[in-house]
Amino acid sequence: MNPFTDSFFLNALFMVAILSLLFGILSFFIVIRKMSFIGAGIAHTAFGGAALGFFLGISPFATSIIFCIITAIIIVKMTKKTNVSYDTGIGIFFAFSMALGILFVSLKKEYNFDLMGYLFGNILGVHALDILLALGILVAFIGFNQLFMRRLIFISFDSESAQSAGIAVSYLETILLAFLVAIIVVSIKMVGIILVTSLVVLPASFGLLFFKHYKHVIWAGIFFSLITMMGGLAISWFVDIPSGASMVILSSLVYFISLPFQKK
Repeated sequence: MNPFTDSFFLNALFMVAILSLLFGILSFFIVIRKMSFIGAGIAHTAFGGAALGFFLGISPFATSIIFCIITAIIIVKMTKKTNVSYDTGIGIFFAFSMALGILFVSLKKEYNFDLMGYLFGNILGVHALDILLALGILVAFIGFNQLFMRRLIFISFDSESAQSAGIAVSYLETILLAFLVAIIVVSIKMVGIILVTSLVVLPASFGLLFFKHYKHVIWAGIFFSLITMMGGLAISWFVDIPSGASMVILSSLVYFISLPFQKK
């Protein structure tokens, strides 16, 4: 079969192009600030939010975003007001959200929840509305970066000095966290909850192998995301495996192959 004659494959292709830009830009800030684990926590928290939407009979996307944002705010507040570390707070909510998701799915008598699709990605689940949502997030995220890039760079490398310089660090951090939530949730159908964290980390990690200037790292991350996600999508189509698995395997292989060639 010719994949370009099927609307769902074309939807997946458009979604991959948008996600490549989102992950390529976002990954830089996550890796530089060593926030990889919070990305994993939010991704798994999204399962609890999606299952809640399924249980209530409303949009899993909407409940995932709301659930993840509330959880992220709770984690940030809890770590600032108590002696609980980020890792501990994320680890607790990580397990709690997954368990809550399993509970909601098991309580629903009419079981039609695409569990495998949410966990590992499914190109059949991407619709035109998902593309529009991702495109809206991309436009807003690029606009946010254009307006505050210098401040975001300052915060990423030295948040205490940025705070002393009068920059609204907590305000910008909250917005960046909200974008992290939105990008992860909108990519779940394509990549899956279990695997999406790797695409948050790998693009910037690849860029940092060869470049030091932040612009070069971001562009390298976008290129890396585009090539590996497109390639993973093609493998998913022809080999008939989950799209998320094929993208992550290809991304990881490209990264490991690139390690010996990194700029010294």
